[in-house]
Amino acid sequence: MADVGVDADKHAQTRDDMKRGGESLGDSSKALEQLIDAQDPGYWSDEAGFQAMRTAIVSLLKTEDDLIRGQQTRFSKFDEDVEHAAEAFEAAETANADELAAILAALERGESVDDMGSGSSVTSVSGSGATGTGTAPTQNKPSEI
Repeated sequence: MADVGVDADKHAQTRDDMKRGGESLGDSSKALEQLIDAQDPGYWSDEAGFQAMRTAIVSLLKTEDDLIRGQQTRFSKFDEDVEHAAEAFEAAETANADELAAILAALERGESVDDMGSGSSVTSVSGSGATGTGTAPTQNKPSEI
């Protein structure tokens, strides 16, 4: 069976990488803003060709800034979605482990397990194996993510 558990250590490492990546995009955007602001018409010759070049450079820098800002927004949204998914997955793992522990404890005591939150029930226990008919535990509902 494949291990689909969340590796908290690896997730913590990538969380820092994501933060630095988002900061880098912000730094790039700020640098582009500074380059745009530095294109003062007074620093350029009054000749039409130079002014056209200045206008083209400013347009290029603004387009690049818009692209980076959009990328930063998508990057932040992706990071947020990953965090929510990891939290939901860890919560589901914990809930499933708690549910299974309660079922196993009840089975070891030879007790009947009725409606433990997931609809599981065991009607009787004999020795090391269960007898009778019962329903298997149902899977937790998927998260909204």
